[in-house]
Formats: sequence, structure tokens, C-alpha cells
Amino acid sequence: MPILNRFLGVIITCVTTVMCLNPIDLIAQESGINIDFNLGTNPTSPLREFHKSLKNQVNFENFDTTDNFSYNYGFTVGVTIKKIKSSIFYANLVSGAKTSVADYSGYLRLTNELNGHTIGYKYFLPLKETPKGNFIAQFKGLVTFSSFDVISDSDIVGVSVFESLEFKSTDLGLGAGILYEYPLSFIILRAYVDLDVYYGGKMKLKEDNPDGGFLLNDNGDKLTTGWGGLSAGVGITIPM
Repeated sequence: MPILNRFLGVIITCVTTVMCLNPIDLIAQESGINIDFNLGTNPTSPLREFHKSLKNQVNFENFDTTDNFSYNYGFTVGVTIKKIKSSIFYANLVSGAKTSVADYSGYLRLTNELNGHTIGYKYFLPLKETPKGNFIAQFKGLVTFSSFDVISDSDIVGVSVFESLEFKSTDLGLGAGILYEYPLSFIILRAYVDLDVYYGGKMKLKEDNPDGGFLLNDNGDKLTTGWGGLSAGVGITIPM
């Protein structure tokens, strides 16, 4: 996963750089507004096998998959309250899969896109303050409202077909990790690594369906989002 490797490389570079800088009025964790950009893995996503099963139903040469729920990416905005060592935040995550083929006769694309909107709470436990930064343990409670789109789009010999289904779920999760902070001038630089574990709700059609309308795999099992995994991020805190 070259994108994930490059992203983790940026995080390590940022942490190493700020640790080499001269200390600037280092203080304990402050109240403020947090803005982070994050990237995570989906090691156990059941949607990976679901997309493979869709692909196997199409008998075309060079029908190649360019991605299949290998990682997720997004951003987080939150507010840290120093007095109670806590943060309330909103996060947006995106993951997906795409398989396609194209030649002189037209094209065929299968696309699955997973979106998550998370409302979360963090509790911070200071671990170590040094002249080169603060190390803080963070523990999370997560509620993620997810949507999943299954899209088939083709144009073969001038005949266009577009089909889509939309599913939804509510996922509950817990997480823990390490946060590194370094005060720099009027902002605080941040980098973190977390492990999230989710109890995923079953994905169901957004439209009301008397039969339930759940997303099923080849064995008839109800599928979940599989958001859990390692995540890492970099960002800033604007002290209040």
C-alpha cells in the first residue's frame, strides 16, 4: 500500500523534525480547536470479499481492480477541553473499491464507496512532558453513521446502463492510541497513531423494504462496514 507507506513516512518526518527544533515555551496540553488529516487501514473489511464476488460475476478480460478497501482517509475537527482532559470531535472517513475495463467498444465500471460520519469523545492521559514535546495516551468512544453505495456503470456499443443501490448502518467503536504534541509559535503540531475496534451494525437499504433489504455475501450473511484497524494522523491545535 504505497499511499499508506508515504503517509506514515510524512508523520515520522514531522515528529522527527519538531523534536529537533529548539523548545518554545512548552506547556501541558491546552484547550483548543483541533484539525487533523488521517489515514487508516481496513484489515478485516468484509466488503473486500463482497467486491471480489461482484467482480467474479463479470467475464471480461483485463477487468482489473485498482483498489479494494485497502485503506480509508479523511479529516477530523474537534474541540479539546483541558479542564476535563477531554475532546469532542467529528470525523469524516472514505474508503472504497473500483474494478473497470475499457476498450474500443466501450467501458464497464463496478464501484463501491463507503462513507462514514463519526461523532466521538476522547479522554486524554498525559504520559510524559519533555522539552521536545508531550506524549499523551488517548482513549476514544465512537459512533459512526455509514453509507455504502454499490454502483454499476457501463456503456457498451452505445448502450448505456447505470444501476445503484444505497445502504446504511450505525457502527459503535472504541479506540486507544498515542498522541504527540509540540507547541510551535501560536499553534501546536500534532501526530498520533490509534487502534480502533468496531461493533458494526448490519448494512441495510436506505429505502424502506418489508423484507429487510440487508446487504448479504455469497453465504447469505449480513455484512458490516469493517471500519476497525490502525489509523494515523497529523494536524494542528489552535489554542483558545
